Amino acid sequence: LLAAMTYKALKDTGAETSCVPMGLSEPKTEVERQQLEEHAQLLVRAMINAAKADGQIDPAEAQRIIGKLQEDGVDEKDQQFLIREMQKPMETENLIAAVQGRPEIAAQVYAASILAIEVDTPAEKEYLNQLSTGLGVTPEVAQQIRAYAGV
Repeated sequence: LLAAMTYKALKDTGAETSCVPMGLSEPKTEVERQQLEEHAQLLVRAMINAAKADGQIDPAEAQRIIGKLQEDGVDEKDQQFLIREMQKPMETENLIAAVQGRPEIAAQVYAASILAIEVDTPAEKEYLNQLSTGLGVTPEVAQQIRAYAGV
């Protein structure tokens, strides 16, 4: 869903895309599977970080994150990862650094963050502005993603 939404947002706004976003096709090799796993972990970290933006992960935000993961059949290892990540402090700069100028991944990180929270506080709005700027997501792409997400 994220890959399709962000790819469409990038294309609709005329943003330069160098490749099809990760997640739109099944991995064919073990290396691709590992890359997809790392990418999924990055997106989960982005969702959790967004939930922390207003100082706490409220029950609705936690359920939204857990619900998205349960759709994919979260196993015990993934549940432990989730719990560890929820206990960590904010890591916005690490998320931004992990994207390393890849617009397709930046758009997915931004979209995952929006989908994880109900943007209803000034702190969350400020966080999303800071995140989009840090990731290099243009205002046009950010607006398109928010529209697709119903925000």
